[in-house]
Amino acid sequence: MKVFIVSNGEMFCDDYYIKMFQDEKPQYIICADGGARHLKRLGITPTTIIGDFDSIKYEELNDYRDKNIEIIEYNPDKDKSDTQLAIEYAITKSPSEIVLLGVLGNRFDHSLANLYLLESIINKGIKTSIRNENNIIYLIKKEIELEGKKGDIISLLPFTDKVEGIFTSGLYYSLKNAIMERKNPYGISNIFTKERIKISIKSGLLLVILTRD
Repeated sequence: MKVFIVSNGEMFCDDYYIKMFQDEKPQYIICADGGARHLKRLGITPTTIIGDFDSIKYEELNDYRDKNIEIIEYNPDKDKSDTQLAIEYAITKSPSEIVLLGVLGNRFDHSLANLYLLESIINKGIKTSIRNENNIIYLIKKEIELEGKKGDIISLLPFTDKVEGIFTSGLYYSLKNAIMERKNPYGISNIFTKERIKISIKSGLLLVILTRD
C-alpha cells in the first residue's frame, strides 16, 4: 500500500501534484494539519487529517468532519511535529511506500527536521521519498534503482557521518566501493548516462537526490 502524507510546506505547481495523484493512485492520504488546505485547492479528498490544527481554520476542518473524514486532534503542547505524527500514524497502516509532500519550504528548520524523519521510515523497511516540483529525495540503507533520462542530474550525499561500499552504475562519475564522509560531500551533480541506474551501499545511510534547476 502506498501512503501519501501532505504537510503545510510549499506546493506551488498544482498540475504537478494533480498528475502525481492521478498516476500513482495512493491508497491512503494523510494530511498533517494545514496540508489539508493544499488538497482542498487540488480537489483531492484525504483519508485522515492529523495535528494540533494551528494551520487550518476550524470552518475548513468542520467541512471535512461533515464528509466523515477521520480527524485526529492533538494538544498544541506536544513534543512532535504534525508531520512526525502523520508519519507515525502512516507506519501503523503497514505501507510498502510513504511519499512526503509539502514538507520543504522557506522554514529551513522545518525542512531539515522533515529530512531527518526519513530515517524513522526506512528503519521500518518502508521505501520513502520527499518530492516537490524540482526534487525527489530518497534515503537508502541498501540499494535503489531509478529510471530517468540521459543527462538527468543526481546527487549522492552521506546522511550518516560515513557511508561505505558505494557502488553505482549508469552514472557519469562512477563509484566502486567508494567512501563518503559528511564533512566532504563530493557527490553533488552526477549525471545519468543510461535511462536506468543503480546505487548500492554496504553501510551507513545515503541521500539520493534527483534534482533540476
